[in-house]
Amino acid sequence: MTPQTGRAVLILASGFAGLLAGASADRYLVQVPAWQHLDVMTWAEHSRHADLGNGRFWYPLLAFAATGFSIAAALAVRQHVLIAGRLAVPSYMAALFELLGLSITVFAAPNLIRLRRHQDLATTERSFRLFHRWGVLRAAFQVSAFPISLWAVWILVRAR
Repeated sequence: MTPQTGRAVLILASGFAGLLAGASADRYLVQVPAWQHLDVMTWAEHSRHADLGNGRFWYPLLAFAATGFSIAAALAVRQHVLIAGRLAVPSYMAALFELLGLSITVFAAPNLIRLRRHQDLATTERSFRLFHRWGVLRAAFQVSAFPISLWAVWILVRAR
């Protein structure tokens, strides 16, 4: 990887981290508090059309792109393609946080996927509770990765 490619990867990582952080923040600061005041069966129907509709492409694209580019940027720092000294901590932290956020999806996603077909009230309530319990933890890592990624970009820009 060339230094120019390494810089581009770091900038792409930051961009996708920002999109993912924005989507996660919107979900847990705006959407989930609203859903908690409505019927859980309405949430399930909405999720079938949103998260299990277009969201089944959009959210994984954001999560895998943010994680993949963050890991690639960390590898560029590790291989000294990018200035390794001051970039090491933020690039490694951003990659770790994105990877942790993506990994937690393994616990959150089955609770939403279960709702592809209509379920009884108890199953739907349990899915809502567990999906968002794991989801808020996932979102915390994803939202935290964005400013850390910006920190790495700031170091890169200041070094030029």
